[in-house]
Parts: sequence; structure tokens; C-alpha cells
Amino acid sequence: MKKTIILLSLAVLMPLFAAAQNGGRPISIIPHFSVGWGGFPEKSASSISHWIGVVGAETKIGLTDKWSLMVGLDYQFRYDETKIYGHGGVGEVPYYKKFTGHYLRLPVHMEYENKSYYVAVGPYLEKGFGKMTDNYEFMLVGLDLEHGGRFKLSNQDYLRIGVLTSLGCTLQNRQNYGLIGYYELHWLLKVGYEHQL
Repeated sequence: MKKTIILLSLAVLMPLFAAAQNGGRPISIIPHFSVGWGGFPEKSASSISHWIGVVGAETKIGLTDKWSLMVGLDYQFRYDETKIYGHGGVGEVPYYKKFTGHYLRLPVHMEYENKSYYVAVGPYLEKGFGKMTDNYEFMLVGLDLEHGGRFKLSNQDYLRIGVLTSLGCTLQNRQNYGLIGYYELHWLLKVGYEHQL
């Protein structure tokens, strides 16, 4: 686990160091937090859902006046309350089973800016190290789509508010139930503070 954290941290910091040598391209650091909801559309998003909280940071490297490369590292906490049916005296009785999960995520995005609007798209890699439904320990790969507004606070600072949609596909699970290709779909409200170095 420590090795994974070190490798992910280096993946975030290396673009920053490289960008410092790339001829004066603008570089920004963007700490952010997000809250939202996720589900399993392949199984039943109506009966299995989880709430998500995220904290993280991104390094943004300007490539042109409108295009930038962004690399980030996020920590996600998920809370899942699953409705399960058991047998009672008269018939099936529903009850709720609670799960929590912890995840590290490495997103890589291309961002396009037009005045106060931005849109970013790109892949991500995510590793779970906690328990979710049926003790799955996920390694996911997926695609993010984020769009929102950048509100200027000063010459070097912006408030960012956007919506992030993510679709991920499982690469493995701990109990090997043959769920390769199992999908997760998330919607998050994302708030960030962009500071240009």
C-alpha cells in the first residue's frame, strides 16, 4: 500500500517539476473537495447506492491559451447503505446493511477554458483499500467528464465550481466473483481553488 501511495504522489508531482522547466508555461495548483452520489447501473442503481466525499489536489500545466494538462491525486470516502431482503415470520422483511470504502484516485485530464467556462475530460485509475458491498476491493479504470465555471478572485486566483461525472469499470475484486467489467457511475459537485504559481 505504501508503494502505491508513493508512486501516485510522484505521478502528481513530476508534471509540476517538468513544467517548471518548459519555458514559462503557466502552472496552477488546485486543491478541491467534492460531494455526490454513485451507483451500480449494471446491477441496480435504485437499490444499491453510495454517497461519496472527496478531497484532493491537481497540478495544471498550460499548453496553450485555452488548453491545459491536469494531473491529480484524490482520496474518496464512500458510504453505502444497501437494502437487503431477509425472511421473517410472514414473508420477506427488508433491512439495511451499511458499508464504507476508501479509495485513491489518479485522474489525468485535458482541460479547455473559454472565459469563465471550462470543460475537462480524461481517464482515471482508482484503487480501493476498504470495504464496500460484499467486500469488493476495487481496482477501476474509467473516464471523467467535468464542466463548470471559473470565477476570478485575483490575477492569480480562481474559484472553480463544476459537476464531475465518472464511469468506471472494475479490473479486479477481492472475492473473485467473476465481476470483471462491473460498472460504477458517479455524479459529484466539485469545488476548487485554483492558484497560479
